[in-house]
Amino acid sequence: MDKQITNRHLQEVTKTSNLISWSRNGFIAYIPPTSTSKDNLLLTYLENINGVTWQLSKPLPINVKIDNNGNTLPQLSLVSWSTLSTDLAICDIYGNFYILLAGVALLEPTLPNAPNFELTSYNHMEMIYRDIINPDINSPVNPGASVVAFKWLNTEKPQILNKPANKVTIDGSSFVYAYGVNQFQAHGVCHPIATKQGIFILRKNGQLMLYYQGEHKVEYYKVVLDLGDEFQNIEKASIGFTNDKQVIVTTWDSISNNITTYSIDVNWGFLAESAKQQKLNAHYHTPKEAQKPPKLTLKKIHQMKPMEFYQEEEDGSNGETFHIGELSSIDVISSNPDTNSKLSILITYDSSIIYRYVLENNSVSDAFTNLGAEKNVQWNGNETPTVTLKNRIIRKGEIEAITAGFLDYNFTIIYKNGTVDVIDTTNWTIINHQVEDNSPQQISTIYDIGFDFPKIDNTKPLIMAVSPNMSCIVHTEIYTDSPNLTIKTFERVKNKKVDPQELYTTAVGFGFRHAYALYTSAGSDDLILLIQSEIQRIRNVLTQQDNKSVETIVQNFVGSIVSESHKAINFLVDQYSKESIDKLLSNNASLQKLLSLQYILGEVEQNYKISDISWTVMNLRSASLGIMFSLSSIYRQVTKKKPSEDTFQDSVTRAECISSLLGNFKWMIDLMTYLNQELLQLSNMKNNNNNNNTSSSDSNLNISNSIAIPMIMGKVPRLFLMYSITSMGRTHEILKKLNKDLAEANKLFTPMKESLTRYFTICNNAPLTVNLFENYLRECDALMTKELSTRLLGKEKGYSLKLEQKIICQGEIPDDLKDIPNMLLDRYAVNTTREMKLSDLYFYDTAWLNIGVNRRNDRVDIGQVLNQTPKKLIPRWLVDGHCVDTLRKIFIFEEKDTVLRKCTRCRAVSLVGDYQVFDSPTPIGSWTMVFQRNCICGNPWVNGV
Repeated sequence: MDKQITNRHLQEVTKTSNLISWSRNGFIAYIPPTSTSKDNLLLTYLENINGVTWQLSKPLPINVKIDNNGNTLPQLSLVSWSTLSTDLAICDIYGNFYILLAGVALLEPTLPNAPNFELTSYNHMEMIYRDIINPDINSPVNPGASVVAFKWLNTEKPQILNKPANKVTIDGSSFVYAYGVNQFQAHGVCHPIATKQGIFILRKNGQLMLYYQGEHKVEYYKVVLDLGDEFQNIEKASIGFTNDKQVIVTTWDSISNNITTYSIDVNWGFLAESAKQQKLNAHYHTPKEAQKPPKLTLKKIHQMKPMEFYQEEEDGSNGETFHIGELSSIDVISSNPDTNSKLSILITYDSSIIYRYVLENNSVSDAFTNLGAEKNVQWNGNETPTVTLKNRIIRKGEIEAITAGFLDYNFTIIYKNGTVDVIDTTNWTIINHQVEDNSPQQISTIYDIGFDFPKIDNTKPLIMAVSPNMSCIVHTEIYTDSPNLTIKTFERVKNKKVDPQELYTTAVGFGFRHAYALYTSAGSDDLILLIQSEIQRIRNVLTQQDNKSVETIVQNFVGSIVSESHKAINFLVDQYSKESIDKLLSNNASLQKLLSLQYILGEVEQNYKISDISWTVMNLRSASLGIMFSLSSIYRQVTKKKPSEDTFQDSVTRAECISSLLGNFKWMIDLMTYLNQELLQLSNMKNNNNNNNTSSSDSNLNISNSIAIPMIMGKVPRLFLMYSITSMGRTHEILKKLNKDLAEANKLFTPMKESLTRYFTICNNAPLTVNLFENYLRECDALMTKELSTRLLGKEKGYSLKLEQKIICQGEIPDDLKDIPNMLLDRYAVNTTREMKLSDLYFYDTAWLNIGVNRRNDRVDIGQVLNQTPKKLIPRWLVDGHCVDTLRKIFIFEEKDTVLRKCTRCRAVSLVGDYQVFDSPTPIGSWTMVFQRNCICGNPWVNGV
């Protein structure tokens, strides 16, 4: 694959924005911008390399071939991620069309009914569809086959979005922001099956293609429709959707010089009925004889000529004319989910004058209806769509591209000099150039709190993409020397003060956008990068002002961001109880994302206490999920047959389940041990102080840097600790009984015997009695409940939430609870230490956990936010030079065939596949499948460290 591709057609691409696409999962696909390259498609993503510094990864080649057998690499002209960010549409200059599927590995099943694919990391891509128009890349380019417009279908499912944060004045001077949510039904044109996707593309010859997935699997099919019988050379076009499920295509034919608008109706055939049936039975298959394919129906609704080169002013008072120029682009802006939203057609000219036309449905008047009835003419009552000139938008600067935003609530105008305008489609105003206001009435965008696009210095045509959360951009130039992209965060252009009001408003903006990312299933690393850059700006400003409390102000600001992120999704950490822990454990992306936010902000600010708390809870959650999944699997198996009926394969299956959890059992026991070590030392220090013992301690531990105290005082961490110990106890009882029953039935085969021996060895070597610690936690839970109920009397609503957030999000003890740690330590000394072998506990090695005062901290310059040249990642969990598998909690000793994956945010490392201790002829489903695509922190894995 060393043959170089000459990218001679790059400069002919009418929209350079088509050369790059940034998915909502955070992966950026782009066509190499260099004049020659050995690859025709590259993939990159944001990654954190040392806890502080971010970078775009080294570009990964994703070569698109015309066929599977050859090495022919065509020059590409378009890339676009799908609405669900899993499928990547690609076109080459010859008109060939491809679809790559990310995050899925295709398999060749060796057994009947075995799956033909498995989930994997998003940087793994498979070719799942080709529509080859011209297989010979040495032949001349056929202009008629070139793709001139495309549009992915929307998804057939409701969308929750947060309402703008509204300012609420409390006592005439102070204010807070209130949050809320809206739910929208699916809008526009969608594949009827919510999990399936489709895309329209239009060729220059007027051929409209709908590529769509079937009712099951990932394969695509196509429907073809010609926009007219006459020969066309469509130079400019765009595709959009209305809220009454119509596809609107507007084209400019250079032969006839006509701008024509078409309406296309999609009859989904058997897929519409299949979608209904699958809601009742997910495995429903339409009988072959009933599989009527989708059909497209065309209707021409409007035609006009482009504006004259010179146009008379609208008032026409003095006959003055102004320069319009040639037609530059056509862009259809789809209707947004609002019921009264109308589709707009933007006709742009060289002079950067945009004529906005609106598609409206006009009803025939009653008079004409009555007249038709008198003449015996039937009228079906349908409204007639018309295209009406709405207004004229005059901009400055040459326009490069107009691109639609999420759910079509906004669109961006990208200029050739790198500047950008963002237009709100609900009121058609520019929202990123606002007047200064340090306490806006509403906050819904980054622009509301003073940010805007960064300036770019380019001398050649610009290739640029905006991040999913509109907080960063990546860019390069056509025919640049390097294939690497450059990343820049948005810049603070207004509201630059660092007073408490400004910092609070900024925290609200960040919290709102983090919630927006959560609701829209988007990654938030781009937002984290912006937050980190803003923290650094604040630190620099305070330092220049010679402020003595720089780090305190910054720490409170970080805590405020985390707290507002909780409020923005109405996640109330003080409202959870033992009864709701299952909900927190099994299916709560909100908790996972909030813990991940807290973790990374603690890391980048090197406030390791708050990052260690969130890291520990994330690991407790994943370990508890693993136990729950595996226990369920074991229980289902043992209840199907008697111990005497057990087979060797049953033994292997159960043994693999147990073996997959051994690392997590060891980790949980050692975590409990470490927390007890902290409590023991703090208790001894307290007693020494009470006895006026002045002997010095060589311990670095104190209440202010302890993670045990906030984890026990905080409700959510305490609940996870209690749940984990209960799960361990339940597992121990089940495995003890299983061991006894199998031994008595003489069915304790070697796999089960070995795995159980390893499990019991781990438990027996624990330096503490786990049940005693569980009892202690229950007493602490009762104590905290009692003390809080007393101290909250007479306090305002929400005070309990403030206390919990202070403990969990900032790792600090609120002033109202300053005496609680001593009460917890007193109880620990009375009820626990007398039952333990204190020397075993004290000297037990827990350093491998890499948390708390044992944390190995490599100091990194917190000002080094961005690397533009990729460097090697430093894993989060290293012990004596070896990585610890974050998911399985085992050491990774790399061998020749070891394949690893890394997390793009928390720097966790894990084995890609499950190792099998015992040979099994059939695959064994492991609990790790829950984390096949995403890390325990919720961010994507990427294969190959």
